[in-house]
Amino acid sequence: MSIWPIPYRAAVSLTFDDGMRSHLYTAIPILERHGLRGTFYVNPRGTEESAGVGDSWMKRLAPWQPVQARGHEIGNHTLLHPCSLNIQTEWNQEHNLLYWTLEQVQEDILAAQRRLEAAFPVQRGNTFAYPCYESTVGRGRGRVSYTPFVAAHFVAARHKGELLGDHANDPLHCDLHHLSSWPVERQSGARMVGLVEQAAHLGRWIVFTFHGIDEGHLLVGSGDFTQLIEYLARRTDIWTAPLVEVGRYVGLLHPDPVHS
Repeated sequence: MSIWPIPYRAAVSLTFDDGMRSHLYTAIPILERHGLRGTFYVNPRGTEESAGVGDSWMKRLAPWQPVQARGHEIGNHTLLHPCSLNIQTEWNQEHNLLYWTLEQVQEDILAAQRRLEAAFPVQRGNTFAYPCYESTVGRGRGRVSYTPFVAAHFVAARHKGELLGDHANDPLHCDLHHLSSWPVERQSGARMVGLVEQAAHLGRWIVFTFHGIDEGHLLVGSGDFTQLIEYLARRTDIWTAPLVEVGRYVGLLHPDPVHS
């Protein structure tokens, strides 16, 4: 017997990182043509709107306002997209999680959230995606997780699958604020469809992570993306919904004892 709402046997969430042009002009039209919605994680960088010059963060978020109004989720991906990747380059010195404190990452997340709430005031609650799939700051004995902070502020949070071949979440036992996801750059449509079928067989929740659609170095081809979306639109027994919607439902199955 399925634990998902009738008539569903599994769930799929389609998530997209970094607010790319191909999300607005390729992914969203394909999704909406097939009656589906996704979660789009943006970094609301930019100057203050009051400055009147430059690339203001409100202007950068403006194209996403009608997207949210049509039922897609706009999620938090931090303001500055801090990563470590265990490398030291000029590019990431200032935003390197190896050298950040817990307080720094918390303030960065909250700063992004304040901007998102100002731009999307009718959006009640949203989810978080860990930049570069990293959920800790510091290094060695000083390394600490910021997942507890994320859990206190968001409905759910997307991480990455820890074990090869085990990327679909068991709704009864998953950590809602450290969800496994499947990065699908350079994956074929057939491969992605196969992953959904495997998750459906197990009754699980699979979360896909997309970057560019025919754009950037972590791209998925538009033809492969369309093949997946057409398949999902046909599968009336699979619940395809933004991460926040499935997250709210899963949260009711095993509420966090700390907050219940």
